[in-house]
Amino acid sequence: MRIRQIVLAADKLEPTLDTLCHVLNGPVVFRDPGVAAFGLANGLLVSGGDFIEVVSPLAGEDNTAAGRHLARRGDSFYMLIMQCADARPHIERLAENGLRPVWQYDKDALVATHFHPRDFGPAIVSIDSMPPPNLHEQEADWRAPNAHWFWARWPHADFPMAEETASGAVAALTLTCPDAAALAAHWAHHLQRPITDNQVAFDGCDVEFVEQAGCEPHISGVTLRRGQDKAAAILARAGAAGLAVENGAFSFCGVTWRVVD
Repeated sequence: MRIRQIVLAADKLEPTLDTLCHVLNGPVVFRDPGVAAFGLANGLLVSGGDFIEVVSPLAGEDNTAAGRHLARRGDSFYMLIMQCADARPHIERLAENGLRPVWQYDKDALVATHFHPRDFGPAIVSIDSMPPPNLHEQEADWRAPNAHWFWARWPHADFPMAEETASGAVAALTLTCPDAAALAAHWAHHLQRPITDNQVAFDGCDVEFVEQAGCEPHISGVTLRRGQDKAAAILARAGAAGLAVENGAFSFCGVTWRVVD
């Protein structure tokens, strides 16, 4: 199971995307008209074959899940989408264990289920699987950097592939919460992943659980691997964009971002 897409909620979509595109030196590779069904607009960037999405409520949409999230937390981390070989057994097991699906899709071997954010603590978690568009293609393996990802209509010949992006794939997430040991064990149990010292391991990425008394659980940090650009170049662009840069990291959309060389 890999972390394939991370989602930020922002009050103002275009300025947020413009800043992200500048810092990561890459284009918006897809805008999904389908998210209008949730009262949202969006844009996605690719980073080392993983995706960073920004969503924002459409004008006049006053009762959306993302809008309620923004009212509570402001611009912040909103959703985490996992990819695996076959999502169905995971989804069925989670539902049997009492976790609550809030949206489901199962058609033509594309399977996805969003679980209620309170079931995992800080964010909506989605478990997804999908067939490659052509079973004989080189990137048929779901673990490959440029594996098929329907939510971005990926791969796409008009945009950089994984090895060509300025930043790389997601290397780690930091989850801050009042009881790190309990929430880490909850994730490891329900997602059937190994755990070491409050760190839950996924394919190519770890989620580290950090304790902070009195806070609401939230994803506080994202670490990206280095891509074509060194970390220093990305930090320089972040500073030029007016973002706070400190101790080798920059702050954006309520999250501390690092790039590891």
